[in-house]
Amino acid sequence: MKCSAAHMFLAATLLLAPPVATAQGGYGRGGMGPVTRYGPGAPKLPGVELVGPLDTALARALLTLSGDQATRYAQAYDSFMVATRPERDSAGAAIAKMNQRLDDGDRAAAMFYAERLQELGKYLRDRQDRFESDLRHFLNGDQMKAYKKWREGEDQAAERKRREDELRWQEAAFRGEYGGPRVGASPPEIKTALPAAAGVAAPPLGAQSVRVGRTLYVAGQLGVDSTNTLAGTDLHAQAARAFANLAAVLQAAGATPRDVTALTIYVVNYRPADLDTIRDAAGAYLNPNGPIITVLGVQSVGRDGALVSIAATATASR
Repeated sequence: MKCSAAHMFLAATLLLAPPVATAQGGYGRGGMGPVTRYGPGAPKLPGVELVGPLDTALARALLTLSGDQATRYAQAYDSFMVATRPERDSAGAAIAKMNQRLDDGDRAAAMFYAERLQELGKYLRDRQDRFESDLRHFLNGDQMKAYKKWREGEDQAAERKRREDELRWQEAAFRGEYGGPRVGASPPEIKTALPAAAGVAAPPLGAQSVRVGRTLYVAGQLGVDSTNTLAGTDLHAQAARAFANLAAVLQAAGATPRDVTALTIYVVNYRPADLDTIRDAAGAYLNPNGPIITVLGVQSVGRDGALVSIAATATASR
């Protein structure tokens, strides 16, 4: 198995470093993760609350909403998302800056933004808890159970992401202690497989995204929700969800749809008329300074019922 220079350096450092006692009592000051034998781990960061509640389209399908319920849910969801947008935008900016500091090996600076993210997450979680409590006014018991199951799945995905981040935070600590890039020098273009974005199903094979320097490579995104359930049986519904998943992966890596330089769109049993459907679902990805787009017709995208897969290359805005 091939190892990057950064991982070889880390392994050698771990062998030479003196053991550190494990802290008792879970998380320490500032929401830091549990202290491992090699230093503090990843901080406990907010999860599903950064994205928001179950969106209206998926709620209609997963919760089997009636027409009246769907209308009331849409009104509540839209009001919630508008009211909390400033905090979610601030959280997205904090994530981008935190990841940049981690890449620079400056764990202390990354922790500053992590603590800011924790403050925003607490506010958003309180607001989302109230939103979900109000759902009891028009959802029945079975629907609330289905919603709770979705929420538990999202929380579990966030916890898995935190555990995956442990190595990244430890690497930042060691790079900061044993020497990172010189001030003013260009950062080394190290290949880094990034953790799966919260709310987006991880691929069955390989990484969801990989960064090399400022270039970001995103694996093909299917039209599925966080539970790996297809968004629908038609191309438009799946394409819209696949583009939304791509946006979430980009955001988690500190990029936006405007930073995309190339899109490769694989369409099962492609017909020329499908191009209009793809164009309608693409939204923000089609702009005056848009990316190179390649559309390919294929027999399958590796999942029964899946009709489209969208891969991307982007340049991180930072």
